Amino acid sequence: MGLTLANLRFARGSPGGNDYLSRWVGARAWVVKGLNPYDPQVSLEGQMMIYGRPANLAKGEDLAQFAYPLHSMIFFAPFALLPYTEARAAWMTLLELALPILVLSGMRLADWRPRPWRVAVLMLFSIFWYHGVRSIIVGQFAVIEAVLIIGALLAMHRQRDILAGSLLALATAKPQMPILIYPFVLAWAAYARRWKLVVSMIVGTLLVLGVSLIFIPTWPLQWIRQLGPYTEYATGGPPVWILAGYIPHASDWIYWVLSLVFLGYLVWEWFRSLGKSDEWFQWTAALTIVVTNMIAFRTATTNYVVMLPALVLVLAALEERWGKAGGWAGVATLLILGVGPWVLFLATVVGNQENRLMYFPLPVMTLIGLLTIRRWKTRSEATVGPDVIGVVD
Repeated sequence: MGLTLANLRFARGSPGGNDYLSRWVGARAWVVKGLNPYDPQVSLEGQMMIYGRPANLAKGEDLAQFAYPLHSMIFFAPFALLPYTEARAAWMTLLELALPILVLSGMRLADWRPRPWRVAVLMLFSIFWYHGVRSIIVGQFAVIEAVLIIGALLAMHRQRDILAGSLLALATAKPQMPILIYPFVLAWAAYARRWKLVVSMIVGTLLVLGVSLIFIPTWPLQWIRQLGPYTEYATGGPPVWILAGYIPHASDWIYWVLSLVFLGYLVWEWFRSLGKSDEWFQWTAALTIVVTNMIAFRTATTNYVVMLPALVLVLAALEERWGKAGGWAGVATLLILGVGPWVLFLATVVGNQENRLMYFPLPVMTLIGLLTIRRWKTRSEATVGPDVIGVVD
């Protein structure tokens, strides 16, 4: 309650949270007013709340479109009954609670039990590092999406396949984030004959899509139509795309070549992980999440919170392998990622727009970390069958 009141004070004194505002306006229009959330008039209402006038797309202004699949209403609709400021405060509280959950889930996935003070440091880090603070302030759904994805991996780890499949089905609410982890888990589960997981993923996805089509049969087309303008004002691109942009005359083909190289390597690692241990699978899943953020057509630095468990996996492996030296290496890593992005942001920000350089530190460092621990995590003997992955607590 105290945390929510503090957030309410912040929301009243610092209007904004535009990422969340667009979803709230769409959800409120649908739940309270019975309007189609993809209707241009609904988007106009959001623009008036942000600018006090219609947005100017030519200037890159936010059109405040709902721009999410309809079944994402599962998460947004409950907050639509509240006025915006109160809803934003409650949403911020939810995100602030979810970020430490990502850290704790990462520890369980890595079977890592660090000392209590280190757990506390990591939990505080998850909230106050650049990607955590930015996600909270703008109200990004990516934090909830990350909990769904990592929750699914943890459910697999515990042999709760129906729960894992259901969480991955719900994760399609923000499809650019699970776009690679979803097919990897599906293929891996099929190879391991984890049929409950396979069926729950497919049936769960069809169920959320089917129910949403009952409410608004045309929403997929309306959603796709919104994605066109969305790419004009939501300018974030993955590191590979940004890197290719430094060579303007050849940026397109460089982007595709680099993306195919990353994707080709990832698929090779997928094949290597089939039929292997939980440890091998978790490393490959972490790699999949990082590569997604390296090459996905559309990403944002707020999406990077999903890499927290991958970072925890690296820290755990370093400490396990190198002992005290590995622990200090982990401390140094947290200092670099906790302070460095803030320094970079303050040195490069223009107005309220973050510089493209902000897209590089976390995925690059996490990728290097995963490749460093790769040979320690991918030495397990092949184990084929329904008990290939998971432990029973």
